[in-house]
Amino acid sequence: YDDAQHTYGSVIATADRVRNAALQKLSWHIATPPIEEGIPLIVFNPHAWSSTVPAEIELGWFDRTPYILVDASGTPVETQAVHSHTSLIGSIRLCFIANLPPLGYHTYRLVPGGAKILTQDIKSRNTATEWENRWFRITFDAGSGCITGLYDKMNGCHVFNGPAARAVVIDDPSDTWSHGISHYDQEVGDFSGEKITLLEQGTVKTTLRISSIYGKSQLTQDFTLYNAIPRIDVRVTVDWHERFKVLKLCFPLNVSDPVATYEIPYGHTVRPSHGDEEPAQSWVDVSGIHSELGVPYGLSLLNDGKYSFSSEGTELRLTVLRSPIYAHHQPYEPDPEGIYTFMDQGLQTFTYALLPHTGTWKDAQTVQHAAEINQPAFIIKETYHPWAHLPQTGALLSVIPENIVITAVKLAEDNDDLIIRCFETQNIPVEARITIYGRTESIAVYFAPCEIKTLRIPADRFSPVKEDNLLESSE
Repeated sequence: YDDAQHTYGSVIATADRVRNAALQKLSWHIATPPIEEGIPLIVFNPHAWSSTVPAEIELGWFDRTPYILVDASGTPVETQAVHSHTSLIGSIRLCFIANLPPLGYHTYRLVPGGAKILTQDIKSRNTATEWENRWFRITFDAGSGCITGLYDKMNGCHVFNGPAARAVVIDDPSDTWSHGISHYDQEVGDFSGEKITLLEQGTVKTTLRISSIYGKSQLTQDFTLYNAIPRIDVRVTVDWHERFKVLKLCFPLNVSDPVATYEIPYGHTVRPSHGDEEPAQSWVDVSGIHSELGVPYGLSLLNDGKYSFSSEGTELRLTVLRSPIYAHHQPYEPDPEGIYTFMDQGLQTFTYALLPHTGTWKDAQTVQHAAEINQPAFIIKETYHPWAHLPQTGALLSVIPENIVITAVKLAEDNDDLIIRCFETQNIPVEARITIYGRTESIAVYFAPCEIKTLRIPADRFSPVKEDNLLESSE
């Protein structure tokens, strides 16, 4: 496990360097105005669809001169000073909602004028149990730390029929691999609420921190409601010190006839809602008939780092962690007095999101929301480029319809051709059109349900597009 962790860290570090170098090279070719006309902030969209996403940047050097943020057309953009990730005098972290073209970029500018950008001065509160925006009204119980109500204002209904985001602790005496175990259901306790704190409140977002405890362990969930995005993002930090236990977060939905759908590599699958532990990737959805509205309704649970879930009836559960003995394999019986290393001890963080919706996960654009959480927008502070030729906003590649997702764009291994890997997400046949910057004609491609394709776009634009296999070979 140590060598895997170190190798994974090396891969991430290498990818970060390559990404930063590539974006810097691209941004150098974007025409930006003289610095007296504003400080350029170029936001990049890693997805081949138009995105409305949060963007944040540290401005630790900022002197608090009056500035406003404008987009490429000069239109002012709502901004909010949020908690800096540093603890320095004068540190400011700026948050705004970026509207980005498909697999492209948009140049924003901090220009002189307007009100000063100041760090928020919000006092901690222990009574802030209900908050709302244009999309939702959410209520918490201070004693348990659970959601006691989530009201969908757009559709006029309650999302849950019981306490939600409930942190339940389950007994788990099984070995490291849980041999012979299909589900975890022996509940031994819940986390109890410690306090509720208002962290951020402004024109872009509101963030509430729910702190709770169990035994020697602590749990914080930072619930963020965006004014422009119809979902709730939750940043979780766990400081875990329990043994032979499982921690799950529970979400009881206010629907009947539930259907649980799990994302798998390059696709999705429906599994029975009988409580068994099931693997999934960045999203799970439970949909049915809403108990109040009588129409199709559901919840997509998105996340950026957890891969085990369970669904029993209308309750969806996310498995946060397990703490068996490290490298324990049955039939070995641990010594009750023995000294062992236990798994998942200490601090860990991840993000999940709640995406309530009418209809099904297909109608809610669940695949796109999950991808935007796992691959957020990138932002670069730039300088003046008088020689550059690219416009201040532009799309480099796009695809329609929305059920086609592009997962890779790269140079071919054997020449300068362009390789595009994509797949169909909704289990329906479709003819897609891919548009590439610099090519006058779009590319028409037929996809069978859930089909994966690897396309080779010749460097010679007069040569036909070919379909390769995953090894970039037509043989």
